[in-house]
Amino acid sequence: MIAIAMTHGFDDYRIFISSPGDLASDRQICHDIIADVNETSAMPGKVLLVTVGLRDNAAISGFRSAVSDNVRWSTYFVQLFEDDWGERDMFRKLFLLALECRDNPDMPMCDVAVCVKNAPHERNPDILAFRRELEEQKNIRLIRYGTAEELKEQFKDVCDQWASESIERAQVARQRQSPTA
Repeated sequence: MIAIAMTHGFDDYRIFISSPGDLASDRQICHDIIADVNETSAMPGKVLLVTVGLRDNAAISGFRSAVSDNVRWSTYFVQLFEDDWGERDMFRKLFLLALECRDNPDMPMCDVAVCVKNAPHERNPDILAFRRELEEQKNIRLIRYGTAEELKEQFKDVCDQWASESIERAQVARQRQSPTA
């Protein structure tokens, strides 16, 4: 597990947020929840959950290598999905990379959450098949939501747990680093 210890005294744990541009308001909700959890839970425990990811689809495809490296060195990964994987399925590729990283014990990735927004009018068979595939996976945190309030409530629970887990990791790491008396 890699946490970035900063000179400010906090251990940083990165959360990569991946979302197509049409879910910008949902992505902002995730950023706001993480900020709230930092203030109420993480920071009092000397931990900071740091969001990473690009907000612009063009920037992601233009800096694919850097974006992939950011996924590789994140502790947590969030994929927002409704009906679009972006140009050349770039968001799906980031999601699959996050799963690989989580399953590799040499990487810092601990957990992957997928927030699937309801799409009751979706008819594209490829999108419907992938939505089913996401919902049937056992190895991810799946958040199904239709409204902003549903996303807020469920994502806050996930972030609270991540903050608690990160605080525990940071405490264990600090104990290992401190000389025994």
